[in-house]
Amino acid sequence: MFVLGAVCLVLAPLTNLWWIVPVLGAFVPIVLGKSEFPFRKRDDKKVKELELLDALAEQGELTPTTAAMRTSLTVDEASKMLEELARKGHLRVRIHDGVMSYALQQRDRDEIPGEASTPTVKEPESSAARKQLEEPLSERELEVLNLLASGRTNAEIARDLFISVGTVKSHTNSIYRKLGAKNRTGALTRGRDLGLI
Repeated sequence: MFVLGAVCLVLAPLTNLWWIVPVLGAFVPIVLGKSEFPFRKRDDKKVKELELLDALAEQGELTPTTAAMRTSLTVDEASKMLEELARKGHLRVRIHDGVMSYALQQRDRDEIPGEASTPTVKEPESSAARKQLEEPLSERELEVLNLLASGRTNAEIARDLFISVGTVKSHTNSIYRKLGAKNRTGALTRGRDLGLI
């Protein structure tokens, strides 16, 4: 502001258009601020996409809901990004028990920086924990268990997963049975001990 004032004082005796300097001085930052916004949006999309790919590399396979739990994405954003990457051929789609999950194609897994160049796939912790159980939890049951751990009610879980409250109760009872728990607290404790949460 001081520099603008000094320029106005210098230009005032030279021209009758001295008022253009403060107008342009106020207008230029506004235009630059507005024009930068689309670039920020594109960068946010790239950052979210990288975050999603990191989660895929770490877990091996994700559903949109588990992707939303492990990243800053919403379920809708994760679903759209996963579908887009699958359409481009970067992900393979698998449907198991009516649940659609996504995994990196093997050629993409080999290109991930930081991973070993030999095609060894690290087994996720939850897979090791599943083997410890007599009857492993399904992918949907793991999603419900993680939502239970976040403190959501059955109605909120049903809304998040687009299923009925009765289905949530059915999954919850199955989780209790498989983990040998009598209630939610016991199931969460056992799930944490096994590394499922």
